[in-house]
Amino acid sequence: MRPEDRERALRELDRVLGAAGYRPLAAPLTIGGVPFDVTRAYAAGAGFLDLVIVVDATEGSSKQFQRGYWLIERIARALDQAESRRPLTVVVLHDEAAARVNTEDFLRLGRVLLLTDPARVEVELAPMLPIVLEPTAEAFADPLEDLLKRHSGGQDGSSKAALIEAAKASAESVESALLGWIEGAFAEKGATDDGSSA
Repeated sequence: MRPEDRERALRELDRVLGAAGYRPLAAPLTIGGVPFDVTRAYAAGAGFLDLVIVVDATEGSSKQFQRGYWLIERIARALDQAESRRPLTVVVLHDEAAARVNTEDFLRLGRVLLLTDPARVEVELAPMLPIVLEPTAEAFADPLEDLLKRHSGGQDGSSKAALIEAAKASAESVESALLGWIEGAFAEKGATDDGSSA
């Protein structure tokens, strides 16, 4: 990766992770009082614990990649000693030719994401970005309003309407309205049986 591409990739990292709620951590990164010289470090936003470390392997050399691994290994050990619950994500900036470099050692320490192209930062970091679901349909009409329209007429229309209106408030309101409806029916039945009204 050319130096200008590296700088573009870092700017894109700042933009994409910032928009996803990650905040950049001041350099040097300090864990348990031990400072670490990292290319970039980010902490996830509220409600998440992720720690993201950027490793520069843009030269594509195995020596640079090995130095990056040793750095991450020391950071992982410091997190363990500090009894941190932060899961570790390693973003490796690298040259296309380094894509075949073995990342198995890194995977023992945390999640690894490879970044080769500044234009693909959002795509290559997708596994650590929050999922935003777009609405796929219009909001449905209020089902209680629909019931009210269909059942407010007829002989028991007012009682049904009262029951549906009660459903908008709470389950207790529904229970109270239903009991009132039943008691009203018995009162009318009793009045008819004793002949006091027809």
